Parts: sequence; structure tokens; C-alpha cells
Amino acid sequence: MPARRRLILPWICLTLIAVSCSPSGPPRAMARLTTTTTTTTTTTTPPSTTADPGPQVVTVEGDLPPRVLRTVGEFYSWLGDPRNPTPQAPRAMLRRLRNADDDRSATVVATGTVRRLTTGDGVAVVHVDDDTLLLARSERLWRVAGALLAGRDPWLGARPRLLLVLGSDARRGENQQTLRADSIHLVGFDPDRSQGSILGFPRDAWVQGPNGGTKFTNLMSGRGPEVMVETVEQLTGLRPDGYVVTGFVGFVELIRDLGGLDIDLPQAIRSGITGWDDYPSGPQHLGAVAALRLARIRKTLPQGDLTRSANHGLIMQAAMKMIQELGIDVLPALLDSLLEHAWTDLSTEELLTFAAATFVLSPDEMVNLVVPGGAGRVGSQSVIFLADRAETIYADIADGVIDEP
Repeated sequence: MPARRRLILPWICLTLIAVSCSPSGPPRAMARLTTTTTTTTTTTTPPSTTADPGPQVVTVEGDLPPRVLRTVGEFYSWLGDPRNPTPQAPRAMLRRLRNADDDRSATVVATGTVRRLTTGDGVAVVHVDDDTLLLARSERLWRVAGALLAGRDPWLGARPRLLLVLGSDARRGENQQTLRADSIHLVGFDPDRSQGSILGFPRDAWVQGPNGGTKFTNLMSGRGPEVMVETVEQLTGLRPDGYVVTGFVGFVELIRDLGGLDIDLPQAIRSGITGWDDYPSGPQHLGAVAALRLARIRKTLPQGDLTRSANHGLIMQAAMKMIQELGIDVLPALLDSLLEHAWTDLSTEELLTFAAATFVLSPDEMVNLVVPGGAGRVGSQSVIFLADRAETIYADIADGVIDEP
């Protein structure tokens, strides 16, 4: 099992939920998501003045760490003149931008936010003119992980991205990674189209695990999230990039860090539980505990587990909208909060580009779909048998976007 990753912060789209302009001051709703910046100024080495000056080098100035500015300068120097050394960035990104013909001033100013994570890695959101670069640091090496360049399609990965987002039913003091998975969602997006989808799996879906048939929710118990990824691969024929998992406590803390949850419910929901409030239809603000209770309601819903899974998708979309409104400069603090209250097997670069998708997608336009199925029984167990058309849905989301809901 991968080592447990704990950081200081999408929660996405809870995913996952997934990546906009930053507000002029610290956002009210993100009082707990503070960011840090530095005040060191540096430049890249200017070109020498000789008869043959060689490739043009872009000088980058700004109040950011010297190594960040150097990495940004190397990126723009290569973008403007490929005779410059190849910058630290994904090869697929550089192949796409090789003939970009970037005509930029010899000196530019960079602004942004930098944060050191508790893992020792670092992340940065850097603005140059109308561009936004996403940088990640591992083992003291900064790399450009993603780019939102003016006039060009965003680069947040070389292929359609799929992330398995899991919600464990672990209570306080219990292992959130090895109890039942009561929320199971595959969150996808296509960086080229800036579109995405949320596909939920009923917790009681009957699936084949390592030891034969079982309810999907039971697979993670005593095993961990890796078995959930393996089962999704076998069930759908798709290969998620990784997983993010949290439990009741982590969910509450993530919503608290966000400042609560603003959500627009399409219909009223009755809790049916003594001491719990009901939820009216329409827009409303929920505290962290109320949001968790909304996610847990099942028995009073018209289709039980299926409707609850759809409600989980609504919660993800609502959280994405709130994060998007805060602006992309909150991204480093968002990751810190997420990785403090959740676990993932994604690298810092992968997590950074997944989270950045929140800022290029339209949450309201994302398809939120639950794999259809019908109630049945296996022995004494009440289960859901997934419908035959599930295969068509799996094929549809293979590119990150469900086109035929």
C-alpha cells in the first residue's frame, strides 16, 4: 500500500472534485486556507552581448523564490526561442508548444503564490501577463506541471484524466482508508475540451472482488483504496490515474476549511432521522456537519442508494463552484487542506493539475450520472445489479467526458 500522504489543505471532486482569477484580498470563505509568498527578487541570466548574441533569453523579475523565477524564465526563453535549453516540464506539453512562436518582451514580471507542503514538496501558481503557470517541486527541483496560456488550450495533462474519489464511512478514531467505501465516484475531465463528468457507482452494486462477488462498499474494508482502483479497472476497462479517499472527519474538516457549502438542491430532501434537519429545495448554505448529513441520507430518497450517489455528485459540483469563485491563487492552500484531511496515491504534479481543472471546467455543465441498476438479492443481502447499458457509459467516459447521459 502506498505510504499515507498527509498535507496541510478540492478537497475534488470530494472530486475530486477537480481545477479563474484570484480575489484582490483573502476571501472570507477561505479564512482557514491562508497562502504564503516570499519577497526575494531575482532574474535569469541575460544574453551576452557579442557579435552573435545567440538565442534570446527572457528575464523574469518578481517577488517569488529565485528557483521559481529561474524555472519560469527557462520556460519562456525556450518558448520564444527553441535554441535555448529545454525547460523542466512534461515532454508532452513541450511537444504541443514547440512551434508556439511566443513573441514576448525580453523582461517580464511574475507574480503569484508559493507554498511548501508538509511532504516537503512545493507548489506554485505563477502569473506572467495573461498566462498562468502551475509549478511543482520535488527533491528541490521545480518543474512547470501545467499551463494556462492566453490564446491557447489549457495544458493540464497529456490525456483524458480519470480520478477515483472515495468517501469512507470511518468515524473519528477509525482508519479512513480501510473501512467501507460509501461514496464511489469516477471523476473525469478532458484538458483539451475543458469539459468533465462525474460518474457514481451505487455502494451496494454487486461486483467481483479478489474473493468473488461482494457489495462494492465492502471491498475497501480491511484492504484499502488500491483494491477499489483495481476493481474499477476490471469493471469498466478504464485505468484511473489514482485515488483520493477521506472519511467523515476529513469531509467535515474540508468543508470547514471551505467556509461551509453553498448548494442548490433541485428538490427537497427529508432526513428521516431524529435530530437532523430536513433540506428545502433551492439554494442554501450548509455548515460542515449539515453537509455531511446531507451526504449520508439514503432511506428517505426515492431511489435510495442511487439518489444518494447523485447527491454526492451535487456536493462535488457545489464545492467546485465555490473554489472556482475564490480564484486560482487559492490552489496551493487548497492542496494543503486536501492532503491534510485526505489520502492519495497521486504525485504532487498529478494532484496539482487535477485540482487546477476546477478553474477551467464549468461545474454546472458537468454531467453528474450514476451507473443505473436494479434492486435484487444475493442470499440474505439486498444488492444492486448494474444495468447492461453500464458498458456504454464506461466507454463514453473513457475520454473524461460523458456525452450521452
